[in-house]
Amino acid sequence: MNLPKLATTEWLSEVIDMTITTNGNAFRIRRIERDAQALLERGAQQREMCWLILAFAAFLRGDRSQCIRCIEAAQALAKHDVMILGNAASLLNNVGMPRLAVNYARRVVANAGDDARFKVNAARVLFGALHFEDAARIVLAQENHSALTEVDAFFVSIEGIVERLQKGNVGIELRLALLESAIAALCEEDCVIRQTTVVVYPDHSMRYELFVDQSASRCASVNCAIADTLTERFENAHPEAITFACRPFASYIPAGLSIEVER
Repeated sequence: MNLPKLATTEWLSEVIDMTITTNGNAFRIRRIERDAQALLERGAQQREMCWLILAFAAFLRGDRSQCIRCIEAAQALAKHDVMILGNAASLLNNVGMPRLAVNYARRVVANAGDDARFKVNAARVLFGALHFEDAARIVLAQENHSALTEVDAFFVSIEGIVERLQKGNVGIELRLALLESAIAALCEEDCVIRQTTVVVYPDHSMRYELFVDQSASRCASVNCAIADTLTERFENAHPEAITFACRPFASYIPAGLSIEVER
């Protein structure tokens, strides 16, 4: 009876590895997807794990809608499981659902107890969703700073980021409205978000990058559409503080992604 648990843990590790390295094997993804679905249909244990595996598989295939549906199914079965919630939050950020990602990240913090690892990972999600103030509070509250690694260098400049945004009156709601408008413009161009990342510059300004399976020339035209949308919807889009750019997924370099597997 332990086979389903062992199998789901192995499958989850595999799809997480493919997500982190962006080196997905289409045949293997489909095989894992089929096996996880079969376990669900048989009513096996670890159903929340199966749904999470299916969410990663959908993410790897670039199926944003299916990824979100599977995430919601997983959390419905494991509302307080920080491993499920943490992975879900990371995926939601990466498919361009920042508000929902923030909701899940906050639930991770609320259920993580004294586990600094999960709290720091939640802070990474909040950072990626432009909630820098919340991310800073979580990181600074951790006594066990060994949970932080060299890939968390961006946390070092977080106070400077917050100061710049506050001086420019670029609050959280405005940041999210700008981001969601950029995402909407990209989706209207029939592009599917495959990954997102925040690039911070020495002066604490930043660029929010949205990676899609398109050529560089196609991304250039999408960037024009994003700029037009922001100009139309906002009197001041604050480009001196934050900009948004569509980039080819082929140019994405994995960095700083941390997802928990152990339960």
